[in-house]
Amino acid sequence: MDRKVGNLITRIHASDNFKGSLVVTGCGSMSIAWLFSIPGSSNTLLSAYVPYSKKSLELYLEKHLTNHVSEKEALSIANVAYKNTLKFINTSEKDIKVFGIGCTGAIATNRNRKGEDRAHIAIKSKNKECIYSIYFNKLKRDRKSEEIIVSKQIINAIAYISEIPDSIPLDLLEDEKFFETN
Repeated sequence: MDRKVGNLITRIHASDNFKGSLVVTGCGSMSIAWLFSIPGSSNTLLSAYVPYSKKSLELYLEKHLTNHVSEKEALSIANVAYKNTLKFINTSEKDIKVFGIGCTGAIATNRNRKGEDRAHIAIKSKNKECIYSIYFNKLKRDRKSEEIIVSKQIINAIAYISEIPDSIPLDLLEDEKFFETN
């Protein structure tokens, strides 16, 4: 983890009134390790879950999936994470702002896979909903570099929902795409 990531996570953890759950379907899992490696993670995360196979994601969402790497599914995951977080909050903690994050993607792998390397990250709170989509140049990236970018954007999403105005640069290549939908 680089210093910028660590500094932003430290600021996120210093905020006592934002708590949430993070669910990633494989890509973005480095963000979980980063968040837990900085003291104060219990101030931010109430749960982290990795439903890695399509079947485990279907069980988590309680529905059949036809395409689980999409903005729609990232938002479905974030919505369930948000609802679950509400269950974890003590009703006496009225000042707590709750969030849920969902990430789904298809990044570099050891087999020939059709389609683009991409990731979709959604974040949900009571008053905000945002989806981020990243499309990689699969000929110029490896799994680790794609994983780092997705994980950085997850941290950026938590900063956004925590009302921290800073973000970590993603260092995308010229032909890679990043979209944000509010």
